[in-house]
Amino acid sequence: MLNSSQKEDSVGISDVGVSIPQFFIGAEKMAEKSQLPLEYVNGGLGLVQARIPYKVSLQDLIIEAVQKIDYKDVERFIIATESDYDFSKATIAIKAINKGLKLTFVPFQLKFACLAGIQAILLAAEYAIAQQKPAVVIVVDRSIYKDKKAEVTQGSGVVALRIERNPKLLALDFRNYGQYLEDIDDFKVPLNSAPFPKVDGPLTKPSYIKCVFNSFEDYKKKNHQSGPVLEKVNYIVMHTPFPKMVVWASAVLWRYEKYKEKEFKNLLEKSIEHPNSFSEFKKLFDETRASPDFQRFFQQKVEPGLRYNSYIGNCYNASIFISLLSILEQIKKDQNIFLIGYGSGAGALTLSAKAVGQHFQSDLSQQIKNGKELTVDQYRDWKSHLVTKLRNGY
Repeated sequence: MLNSSQKEDSVGISDVGVSIPQFFIGAEKMAEKSQLPLEYVNGGLGLVQARIPYKVSLQDLIIEAVQKIDYKDVERFIIATESDYDFSKATIAIKAINKGLKLTFVPFQLKFACLAGIQAILLAAEYAIAQQKPAVVIVVDRSIYKDKKAEVTQGSGVVALRIERNPKLLALDFRNYGQYLEDIDDFKVPLNSAPFPKVDGPLTKPSYIKCVFNSFEDYKKKNHQSGPVLEKVNYIVMHTPFPKMVVWASAVLWRYEKYKEKEFKNLLEKSIEHPNSFSEFKKLFDETRASPDFQRFFQQKVEPGLRYNSYIGNCYNASIFISLLSILEQIKKDQNIFLIGYGSGAGALTLSAKAVGQHFQSDLSQQIKNGKELTVDQYRDWKSHLVTKLRNGY
């Protein structure tokens, strides 16, 4: 948590703009198309809609999100994305900044799967302190899959955040963050399959949980917090590939803080080495999910951040900030948040933040309400045209 010595040079988020595609495909249609049970999509994954950038570009969404915040005095724009279609030029960033916003500032573009957005926040905070100037972080992505089970998690969105000293919304402890990295090939986009990723489904779940768990433990170690800290924090926000993944990870963190089981760590390691054994590990946190104490914890501290994700889908780098945006609409002054980001490949970062008081309300609920549903044929047409465009360099 932020301490008194850091308040003099506090830095964080002062404004947030969000933009999602107007069009979506409903979970029911996706389940039918992919020949999956609806209860698996709704209950098993926790999904309702998938936002699809149909007849809109990611650059257009960036422009719309940035124009919702104060950016006219900003010279440093940091873009986090894994959706750029050029292996050299930072195409998405350049087109949005130069052609869209009519600016000539050189954008900084980061890539580390879904973790780059948290990295961008840390870099922007360091810049704001060192240069005493504001920065804008833009997290932008769209997910697209061939695999039927992964396809139902697709989504798209952009969040733009103004980062500066003496923030109006949220102060970040950008110095004392926890981190964990391990070379795990749970997800990658090699040249021969782009834009479709190659996903090791059984490995993605334990990889996410292991990295989140270890980065959180590293945070506690660096901040000399040996006892339980989850009960002390007001909200917990995690990267959300689909809402049920956050339920699982929350149960893991809560259970380990409560019981410190050696068997727990052994089973987690085993599920990385032998992903098919994940079901054995899952039994532990399924037991935890049934606990009234855990359910109370989850409903109070985690679930408030999942209000919008089910209606957007996995927008990669933007997903955790969609969750954060929901918390910013509810949080009270001096309440604390844990931000736990994850990126396949694989790494995680945990940092804390504190609300500084100004009320925030986005227009995201209205954007969701104004959504228009695609037919399956329209969705298929979008997907085939997108792949053709990307492989031809747009």
